[in-house]
Amino acid sequence: MEYLLYRFFCFLGIHLPEWLAYFIGNVIAELRYYCSPGLRKIITENLRQVLLYKSKCENYTFNEKILKKTVKQVYKNFGMYMVEFFQIPRWNKEWVKERVEIVNIHYLQQALSQSRGAVVLTAHLGNWELAGVVTSLLGYNLSAVALPFKNEKIAKIFIRRRQAKGIHVILTGSNPKEYFKAFKRNNVIAILGDRLFTEKGIQVKFMGKDTFLPRGPATLAMKWKTGYLAGFLIRKKKGKYMLIFDEPMEISESGDDQKDILAMVEKGKQYLEKYILKYPEQWLNFSRMWQNNS
Repeated sequence: MEYLLYRFFCFLGIHLPEWLAYFIGNVIAELRYYCSPGLRKIITENLRQVLLYKSKCENYTFNEKILKKTVKQVYKNFGMYMVEFFQIPRWNKEWVKERVEIVNIHYLQQALSQSRGAVVLTAHLGNWELAGVVTSLLGYNLSAVALPFKNEKIAKIFIRRRQAKGIHVILTGSNPKEYFKAFKRNNVIAILGDRLFTEKGIQVKFMGKDTFLPRGPATLAMKWKTGYLAGFLIRKKKGKYMLIFDEPMEISESGDDQKDILAMVEKGKQYLEKYILKYPEQWLNFSRMWQNNS
């Protein structure tokens, strides 16, 4: 049943007028907001911590009304994210030119200048699927590290859509040779770094409170001595986006691997915080990040 729904929405994404697709996405998001109390609680807890931290770091007023409004905006942005995912076959170089503002692409070029590839740390922020599509359409060789779906048929939908836009998919748990081949081709490898998937993770203070973040992106960059930087595709408004990269991070080389990985995760964490704090309503992380929020 779930597979058939995906196929149905793939059809609609290609054939529906854009305004109608967004309207349907918004209706579904609204229904999901009211019909998923457990998920809504997790999102609320995550955003409470983010907005509390934002109020401590910036001239920002936090209250329950603002929190509730932000949670609703997250659902609406997720509805748009899904519409945009199903529209991926329609994306081409012209759409990139018309719809996407490219910011600091020279940082990506700088990271690739040694011809050893680059690891781009990203997050469930804005539209991470389109980030890969846009980067690939700009002419960069891109590999995306993805978590295997339990439903193989749905997994094939995601993989085919990525591959159709020139994106090479590396599933978590793949042979390390896959990474070596990608870096040898001077590929960009994009990895989500704002929640754990299969690895144990490393403890850091994120948004002012202890939690665990993936060590994989930092470990990969350190092991292969590649460029390492953060990049995100942020939604400016419906159908308009900004692909932004930040300056490459220096690889830590003290000789103590665990110490260096922690230092690299800490560096990456600062960029995750920077952009999530700026666009909290676009952070679509639906896994509980902290325990006992207060």
